[in-house]
Amino acid sequence: MAESGSNTERMRSFVELVQGQGRADLVEEFVHTDFRNHTASPGQSPDRDGVRVATEALHAAFSDFQVELLHCIGAGDVVSTHKVFRGRHTGEWFGVPASGRPVEFAVMDLTRYRDGLMFEHWAIADALTLLQQTGALG
Repeated sequence: MAESGSNTERMRSFVELVQGQGRADLVEEFVHTDFRNHTASPGQSPDRDGVRVATEALHAAFSDFQVELLHCIGAGDVVSTHKVFRGRHTGEWFGVPASGRPVEFAVMDLTRYRDGLMFEHWAIADALTLLQQTGALG
């Protein structure tokens, strides 16, 4: 098991490179082959490939995408993050056509690591705010 400091640094790199820059090609470097996302969105695969697909979809739907990492705290094999995602809704997102509107929503994650890789994941995202900002709710 990797030390909590190295898990925290790996998480910071994952947020910057994969989530922030959309580097879906790097998912295998950060995510365990037996990864399980316990809070996968409907229709999203809960495995490592689901992380890649979600990353690609996020960057296809939102241009000028940025992730601000507000908190990243590690304890043992668990890392918790508090992030704010920002961008412009310029592509389809879960069936919602592009609105051109700016979006900003918070996400909190809890991730368990095994062998220095993300192994289990739980998330709470402010989906209501995102739906309001994209115009999906009218």
